[in-house]
Amino acid sequence: MTTMHFILSAICIGVANICIEWFFVGFLFHSAQALTPQTWRPESNKSYLYSSLMSFLFGALFTLFYIKVGVNYVLLRNVWSHIKLGLICFACFGFILGISNAIYINYSRKFVIGTMIASVLTYASAAIIAGLFCWK
Repeated sequence: MTTMHFILSAICIGVANICIEWFFVGFLFHSAQALTPQTWRPESNKSYLYSSLMSFLFGALFTLFYIKVGVNYVLLRNVWSHIKLGLICFACFGFILGISNAIYINYSRKFVIGTMIASVLTYASAAIIAGLFCWK
C-alpha cells in the first residue's frame, strides 16, 4: 500500500464512520438519548469536531491494522471475506466495549442497540474500504 492509498483509505473510513454514526446514533436512535438526560454532555461544534477527528483517527488505525494483520487473513477481492474480518473486529472490540459501557453507564437500551448497529457496520465497512486500497 502506498502512502497515498493509506491516506485515502483512512479518509474514506473516517467519512464512512461519520455517516454511519450520524445515521444510526444521531438520527434513528437520537430520541433514545433523551431517556437518560443525566448521562450526556451538551452537544457543541467542539464536540462534533472532536468526534470527527476520532473518526479519522479510527480510519488511520484500522488501515494500519489491516496492513499489518488483516491482509494476512482475507481473500483479496472477496467482499464477504472482508466483512467477516470486520465482524471479528466488531466482536473483539466494539461489542465487548459497548456492552461493558452499557453495564455501568446509564444508557437507554435503544441507544445501545443503535450504537451496536453503527459499530458493526463501521467495522465491516472499514474492512471493505481498507481492502479496496490495499494490494499485496
